Amino acid sequence: MKTSVYILAHWDRREAQSRLFDSLAASDVGEANYHLSVHPADRPAREHWRDTHLRAAKCGTDLVVVLEDDAIVNRHLLHNINTWRWTEDGSFGAGWLFNAGGYAGRDCWYQGPHAWYGTVGVVYHARHLPELVEAAYPLIEAGTPWDKAMSLAIHRKRRRIRVHYPSLVEHPDDLPSLMGTPPNPLRTSRGTFRLDWRRGQADTNGVDAYRFPHLHR
Repeated sequence: MKTSVYILAHWDRREAQSRLFDSLAASDVGEANYHLSVHPADRPAREHWRDTHLRAAKCGTDLVVVLEDDAIVNRHLLHNINTWRWTEDGSFGAGWLFNAGGYAGRDCWYQGPHAWYGTVGVVYHARHLPELVEAAYPLIEAGTPWDKAMSLAIHRKRRRIRVHYPSLVEHPDDLPSLMGTPPNPLRTSRGTFRLDWRRGQADTNGVDAYRFPHLHR
């Protein structure tokens, strides 16, 4: 299984982007194996969000990760995604690689309110993205933040969000949110991010959990 990486970037956040680029270069993604989508200054952010996700849908790989530009990533990001067998589950709608607020203490299906926070790093099946964007975009136009709109769209399409543990993406809490989200405990992984963690063959949060789901709900 192959995975593409797209970055949803703002034109005026070069310092944050430089930190993300360095983080990707130090990971198995590498220095040039990602697609940078920079928000033009003269276009609404919601249109940039929509267009980036629709471009990502045409990536040509089974899975696609969309990262926001104020993130850092695990050094084995692609390996950990490509060995995360929950993406093969029929109910999989998206995988939250950012464990918002330390929500999960283990790999699990998200079971909170349908409108949820934290699309700092999300993995999707590329083929599902057009219908998810179609469902989410009217909500964004009506004023719903795009992370909550996407989580609502996943629910309305009768799919589920899987939360990866440990967090493979971190959101450093030193930049203001472009969506106007005030500082709150959800803005970081609250210690669940693991920079050097790499899934092994006997990992019970990934491969074995998929083989024996009754043991790892």
